[in-house]
Amino acid sequence: MYAGANRSRKNVVDVFPELRNETVERLRIANRDRQITLQLTNGSCLHFFVYGPKANVFLDHEGITSFRGDFTTLPALRSVVDVPSAEAVESVLASGKMLRSVLPLFPKKLIEEVWYRAGGIQDPTTITSVIGEMEDDLQNPSPRLYWDEERKPLLSMIRLGHIAAEGEKMSSTDEAVRVVARRRLALHRFSGTYDPLIRLLKKRVVQSENGLSRVEEELSKPGRADKHEHFGHLLMAQAHTLKAGSDEVRVADILGDGAEVTIVLDPRLNAIENAQAYYGKAKRSREARKKSMERIQGLKRTAQNTQSLYEQALNLQTVEEVKTFQMKNEGHLKALMAAPEDPDAIPYRRFVLDAGYEVWVGRNAKQNDQLTMHDARKYDLWLHARGVAGSHTVLRLRGRTDSPPKQIIEQAASIAAWYSKARTSGLAPVIVVERKYVRKPRKALPGTVVVEREKVILVEPGLPE
Repeated sequence: MYAGANRSRKNVVDVFPELRNETVERLRIANRDRQITLQLTNGSCLHFFVYGPKANVFLDHEGITSFRGDFTTLPALRSVVDVPSAEAVESVLASGKMLRSVLPLFPKKLIEEVWYRAGGIQDPTTITSVIGEMEDDLQNPSPRLYWDEERKPLLSMIRLGHIAAEGEKMSSTDEAVRVVARRRLALHRFSGTYDPLIRLLKKRVVQSENGLSRVEEELSKPGRADKHEHFGHLLMAQAHTLKAGSDEVRVADILGDGAEVTIVLDPRLNAIENAQAYYGKAKRSREARKKSMERIQGLKRTAQNTQSLYEQALNLQTVEEVKTFQMKNEGHLKALMAAPEDPDAIPYRRFVLDAGYEVWVGRNAKQNDQLTMHDARKYDLWLHARGVAGSHTVLRLRGRTDSPPKQIIEQAASIAAWYSKARTSGLAPVIVVERKYVRKPRKALPGTVVVEREKVILVEPGLPE
């Protein structure tokens, strides 16, 4: 850059300042290679090596300096042979080297064409003859366009039989370059629209299939309702023999094979109350199983619809087709974008309630911070046992206008109470508030928050069936 020149960008720097105001005396270009030399009036030379992953420019002026890095040695000029001899090819094949070592100017596709025209036979004479034939073709180029496996346009100066018989012929090299440039730009634009869509659909297909498999596996296991009900019957039948305040009891299974069974008890309840508690568990377990049976139909429909969308998207070819597809399926795509990530990747305790509502519970102070301040959305419900230490709990809603049923909120509150110091209480007060009303004081310890507009409900600590 000459003195006083205006810079178009602030990050432009001067290189090789000793060449300022010098004139080019001579230009040399290597025989059919991208090696260019500029000889200047002050006796220095600029060498351009514009091939390979380490393209560079070297200045030969009282020593060697380079544009890239601290290279102080000028690379050796590549020796280019018109057509390698049969002996050279035979030596390469015998040593196990790549054919490219005797054809440094042949890119991968031309090397593949050599093998194709040679019929895959590793005969040095045949290969040398094919190379000579291709050299003659290159002296009289016939520009053609081909398409690779990723639908990218490929420009070749000769016919490539291993890709297609003819390809798309171009009238000139200039026209071929313009067409390739336009089509690659169009492909780049298409990829920017298409790739995020196909990645989303593929991801949701896998997630929906995994979710369906998990529910089906759970339903294939024996239900706990019969066991809970059986324990209730045994406690009722032998209530007169049980002592109050016990954590568990061993009784004879008079309704089964007579063997002793161990039943866990709530020491705050008498035998009849414990039996009623087991009847309640049996009822809730049956209701939850019924809900799961109903939910599995919805999961199957979701999996089928997502798979159908994915298969349709695989056939999209243009940006216009992608946009039409997105407009036609706008509602479904928005739902897929808003869907939660793979449950297996969620680090928190996770519970699925009726109607598909999810509850996430932090495992420690650090997770509490992450859950409340980052992963919970502003409209989600935040829950915490009031007045005691406990885990941050979030009931994830389906949208800003979603209003979950009272029983869902109570279930989430019971979970929050269970993971707190109030676990052993008969009833525990639990804060329920939208996440947007929870904030963390500056420089506060992990898990410390301030809650505004809190609402408190009383629930029994416990986990869902």
